[in-house]
Amino acid sequence: MADLSAQNSAGNATSLPASATLPSQSQRLPTWLCTGYGIGMIGGQIFRDAPALLLLPFLTDALGVMPVIAGLAIFIPKIWVVFADPLAGIASDRISTRWGRRRPFMFVGALLTVLLLLVMFNVPVFGSAAATATYVSAAYTLALTAFAAYSVPYLTMGSEMTTDPHDRTRLMAFRVAFMATGLIVGGYAAAIRDLGGVGREAYSFMALVMGGICLVTMMVPVFATAKAPYYDRHETSLSLFEQFKLALSNKPFLTLLSAAFLQRLAEGTGYAAIIYFQTLVLKQPPTVLGTSILFIALAGIFSQPLWVAACKHFGKKPVYVATLLLYCGAFALWLIPNPALWLIYLIGTLNGLFNSAFILTALSMLTDTVAYDRFKTGLNREGAFNGVWLASEKVAFAFGTLIVGALLSAFGYIESSTGVAMEQPESALTGITISYVIVPIVVHLSSLIFLSRYKLSEQDLKA
Repeated sequence: MADLSAQNSAGNATSLPASATLPSQSQRLPTWLCTGYGIGMIGGQIFRDAPALLLLPFLTDALGVMPVIAGLAIFIPKIWVVFADPLAGIASDRISTRWGRRRPFMFVGALLTVLLLLVMFNVPVFGSAAATATYVSAAYTLALTAFAAYSVPYLTMGSEMTTDPHDRTRLMAFRVAFMATGLIVGGYAAAIRDLGGVGREAYSFMALVMGGICLVTMMVPVFATAKAPYYDRHETSLSLFEQFKLALSNKPFLTLLSAAFLQRLAEGTGYAAIIYFQTLVLKQPPTVLGTSILFIALAGIFSQPLWVAACKHFGKKPVYVATLLLYCGAFALWLIPNPALWLIYLIGTLNGLFNSAFILTALSMLTDTVAYDRFKTGLNREGAFNGVWLASEKVAFAFGTLIVGALLSAFGYIESSTGVAMEQPESALTGITISYVIVPIVVHLSSLIFLSRYKLSEQDLKA
């Protein structure tokens, strides 16, 4: 691998915070550091899951907004993150403080994210559904902006703390494991909502509980990484246009990004439809959804050592492709009519087992594409790449919500302002099944077209 010492391309040494250390290429990150870093994904996952699972039902079943308008109200803020996430990457790449580049953004971002989560689920009474949707959309826009200030620097740290590809996979395994933990907590968001009563008050209670958990867990990596080893090199400042141009010029990154975008689109569609599918099609209470997600998460957590070993033995891309295909096969089992409770939990377990594998490989391959840019240019531009990556994820999720909102309206879904879903016609149930099962499978499989073109190998990262 090219020399990645703490010097810029002109040979000038860069200053380091007093607490920072420069790792040797072979240094293995300590377990306590990987754990502290990974815990941040609990809050990050909850913030993603709570709105992804409940914001659309909140609008359609508690605020009386038509599904297509509700989907649009969620879609617009996530388009904004196309700019917010890369801007957060630019800012955290350029700043230099005694606390490092990333941690000040993470600290402020965590505080504002939680505050705006509460604002988003506490909606004043307006005279029209349009005004209500506008308020929620504006609050969500601000919340996503605050979360960008946290999530982009947080993800960037994964590329800065080690240069070893297998240690990056190990670090991402901790991240995915705690992501699964956040998935467990977020999976019970609907059940926690029901503990708060009905209507607007129930959603307000849920936001308060989830916001508290987010605040604590998102702050952990801010303090845990205070003395983390990292490579601090001179940055080339990039404008927003240059940042997207940079991403387009890195062929392995662009190929991986294209595949991941479709996978996040499939995931976002499923997230937006899952509450409707579980409660109206399967006719199961929110606690069953929470327990199903528990099985998904546990399978993801405990399978991480298996997938790390598989990636090392077979290679990341083969594991990626195989587990994505297995995931689609397992997801098709949701088409079985009236599945028994044990089968619901089994399907959830299989989903978690295979989903965690291709998420891990995608994240690990992402760090490889960033390392490839560093190897080719000698410059540290992790923030730029990770900003584009996270923006892509959020836009994909936004389109997923828009698709579900449009399908629900097209198939005759009936909205409500009571906090309880109305009895739906058979056509609406068909639309929900298409949204939750058929669309995600088709979109996931289409991502293989791009993934087949990914050619970056470990040899490309070595001198």
